[in-house]
Amino acid sequence: MEHFEDLIFEPSSLLTRVMHGEVEFTRKWDGAPSIFFGVDADGAWIARKGLFNKDAKKYYKRSDFDADPKFPEDLKTPLWNTLVYLGCAYAGPQAEDVFMQGDLMFTDGTEQGHFHPNTIRYFSFKIPEKARVGIVWHTAYFEGKIKYGARIKEHFKISDELWMINAHDEIADFTPDFGQVPVVGNYYHLSAKTKCIFKTYQNAVVKGKADNLMDFLFDDMAKAVDSVKRDETKTRKIMEYKIIFEELAANPNLVSDYAKLQDYKMFLLKQFNGLNTDYVPELVRKSDALNRVTKSHSVETDHEGYAVFDEHGNAAKIVDRKKFSAANFSDEYVKGWSK
Repeated sequence: MEHFEDLIFEPSSLLTRVMHGEVEFTRKWDGAPSIFFGVDADGAWIARKGLFNKDAKKYYKRSDFDADPKFPEDLKTPLWNTLVYLGCAYAGPQAEDVFMQGDLMFTDGTEQGHFHPNTIRYFSFKIPEKARVGIVWHTAYFEGKIKYGARIKEHFKISDELWMINAHDEIADFTPDFGQVPVVGNYYHLSAKTKCIFKTYQNAVVKGKADNLMDFLFDDMAKAVDSVKRDETKTRKIMEYKIIFEELAANPNLVSDYAKLQDYKMFLLKQFNGLNTDYVPELVRKSDALNRVTKSHSVETDHEGYAVFDEHGNAAKIVDRKKFSAANFSDEYVKGWSK
């Protein structure tokens, strides 16, 4: 899913629909790993993010995990246990082309209401003490169609040991003030290489490693040229960057238009971040000595972000990259999967 500001590169109707308020929103939860679940003629199955790859695999039995040499050892038992709970509780449609996607929040219970799947640690009184597995559902797939913000948990029988919610549950009744959507160039048709470099620059800004596009491009070109030895290869690299410089020079408003969409995104995000939540997000700093987590090192933060989508399956994520993305990249904070 692209960042909202990256819609400037996409010939999508989503921006137009945002202008007219013809969109919906769902919350992004910082879970890990992302899983798929469904039930077909062979039974209940679970899969990881690569479900749409050529060599995609579904796992029906414990032996399926063991038979896959590429499956991470530390995920076999957690995902098998998750499959057992889901298979026992599922009461929805069963078909090859009906399945759902969500984020695992915990697979071995919580620590007094705390669970820490990835960068954000959550705390809530809403989770039953007996809950062993926690999942946030966000996407349904039905007969080749994709539906963000779907009502999925309703297809499962209630169980104290299996906690789940729909990603949009807390914001379902909220409609933001759309304000004045900025007018930008309809669509910046750039080459794949130029778009990639521009997005790489934006990530470098988030990481605090860049603050000027032209300086970043010159440095990147110098590294690319220095990485090869033959003169003809160096010349080819320089010519590749010459095309990038020319494309950007032909689109002088790109940076300012991109910034307009970033500002508008933050206008929407601020409204969502002001809503009450039963699931308090926090970041956990590493201690300066033994890297052990103590309560004094936790810092309240906002939710990861939100996603905006329309009825045609177009979607974009609304995330504060200077806050969440920076924390995600940073070594300053403990990650839930850290050893």
